[in-house]
Amino acid sequence: MLTNIKLPLPLFKLALVSLFALLLSACGGGGGSPGSTTISSSSTTTTTPAITPAPTITLMLVDSTGTAKTALTTARPLTARASVKDAAGKPIADTIVKFAVGPNLSTLAPQDGSALTNAAGEASVTMAVKSLEVAQAMAGAADTISAAVTIGGQVLTATSNYSLGSTAITLRLVEPNPAAIALNAYDTTPIKVDVFTDGVLYTAQPVTVNFSSACANGKADLPASASTINGRAQVVYRDKGCSANDTVTASVPGAPAVNANLMIAAPVAASIGFVSATPSDKAIVIKGAGGNGRTETAVLTFQAFDTFGNPLPNQTVNFSVNPANVVVLQANSATTGADGKVIVAVNSASTPTTFRVSATLASGQTTISDTVTVTTGQPVQTAFSISAESFNIEGWDVDNVKTKLNALLADSAGNPVADGTPVVFQTDSGAVGSSAIGGCLTVNGGCSVDFRSQAPRFGLNNPQGKRPGVATVTVSSTSASFSLSQQIAVFLSGSTARINVNPAGPLSTMNCGYFPLTVEITDTNGNPMPIGTTVAVVNTDKVTVGQIFPATVMNIPPRKDFFYDPQKVAPQTDRQFSSHLIPLKPDEATCKPGAPNIGVGAFSILITSPLGLAVAFPFSLKFPVF
Repeated sequence: MLTNIKLPLPLFKLALVSLFALLLSACGGGGGSPGSTTISSSSTTTTTPAITPAPTITLMLVDSTGTAKTALTTARPLTARASVKDAAGKPIADTIVKFAVGPNLSTLAPQDGSALTNAAGEASVTMAVKSLEVAQAMAGAADTISAAVTIGGQVLTATSNYSLGSTAITLRLVEPNPAAIALNAYDTTPIKVDVFTDGVLYTAQPVTVNFSSACANGKADLPASASTINGRAQVVYRDKGCSANDTVTASVPGAPAVNANLMIAAPVAASIGFVSATPSDKAIVIKGAGGNGRTETAVLTFQAFDTFGNPLPNQTVNFSVNPANVVVLQANSATTGADGKVIVAVNSASTPTTFRVSATLASGQTTISDTVTVTTGQPVQTAFSISAESFNIEGWDVDNVKTKLNALLADSAGNPVADGTPVVFQTDSGAVGSSAIGGCLTVNGGCSVDFRSQAPRFGLNNPQGKRPGVATVTVSSTSASFSLSQQIAVFLSGSTARINVNPAGPLSTMNCGYFPLTVEITDTNGNPMPIGTTVAVVNTDKVTVGQIFPATVMNIPPRKDFFYDPQKVAPQTDRQFSSHLIPLKPDEATCKPGAPNIGVGAFSILITSPLGLAVAFPFSLKFPVF
């Protein structure tokens, strides 16, 4: 009796179908048609369709020997093999299977994961670890690979799980071989390293290998890294003067480093050269005479080179002076620095001279410096020279007429003093210098200032007893131990001329040739007229004038007794003049030597200052006529 069993209707029907199927099977299947099951009862009859087999896809992972494996390593890629069969269990050929993996652990080949089944219904792709870094960082991680195929519009899938196995990375030094080799200076050698994973050369992807050495800080060229090509990384080591044993270390994270030991010979010294001298003008002063712009010490620089022309450090250089004992050498030897340079200082002694310094390497190569001069450097009184561009300027009646005053200074050897030596100018009349400085600073031993006309001026019979119209300028400087002084004077010449003639008195001649008339010209103070004053003859009558010599007033310095000795002032009435020769010739038509009658010719001497003030002096000349 089944009336007491309460089941949900779908489960109840399923239970009845199963029960009747078992009974029918036990009774020999009854008389139903093939492919169906008939259940009979007193009330109903139910027929159930038979289960039809479907196509299938299976997936498995194998290694290179075909053995099933689920551990993926860099040294042991896996093959994902999918088998596709129809409902009858027969292989399905020439159908596309799509394989897929997660993005983090592995890659597929071909990259798109597509493969075509063969006659056995099998399609395969290769699985590899995504990278060596992933293999190291993700060892033990697991993921799933899937395979999918479409048969008769139905998508069939299969999956398989796998994990990343641990990967052991090792490096092997290929070259140099053996690992310790000798190099000459500036030689090169290749460094070659192979990368292995689990004992197999790793060629799946490039691997960055790092290289380092102690001399790669500037004494050797060595790339910091290189990527493997087919499992091998290669760089070139180039010596740049390491001169020591150097170890090149190749490393990859997670692997023991390997070393190549290089025994590098030191460069050989080939030459030494002179580089420079300080001061750059190669001149110093004697001991105790140092001053503005001068020094008592010369610093000489030399540089050593090897056979390749490269600066050579750590070389001993010996020094000597020629001639000996004229200067003080501060060191007999020194060692070249990283740039191959070495310096030596030389102090002057008490004698002006010239010298050179020789520099010699321990290997015998030698060179010699440029000549260095030792001078006294300080100005001396005997070489203190003062001059004026114009000594007689038109400055008695006019302000701001200028002339340039020059000072030249030299030392006892006749060499110009140092640039910047100060020279001071002072004057008792007019003004000298500028508002910024009352003197000047020498350049190459000389300098100049302007003198200009202005008050004060001292005229005739001045109470100070000074020479009228003369400005006295005192010029001074100093040396290391004493003062230097010179005086110079400038005429403040007037614009109005005065004239004296020679011969004095009335002018007459007893012959008819040229009569030599000499005129002495001064200004109102008895001083020369300004430089550039012109002398001419005008308004001639019965007189011919030859060439006047000179026709202008020249540059006339005041006599030293006018200004130099304050205890012996020249009389204020003394004259200093310019002298001019004027040739005069009587009228040729009427002049006759020894004739009883007297003819008279006339002319005027015109004197014009540079600023244009003119004064004419009339004269007559008597001569014999018929």
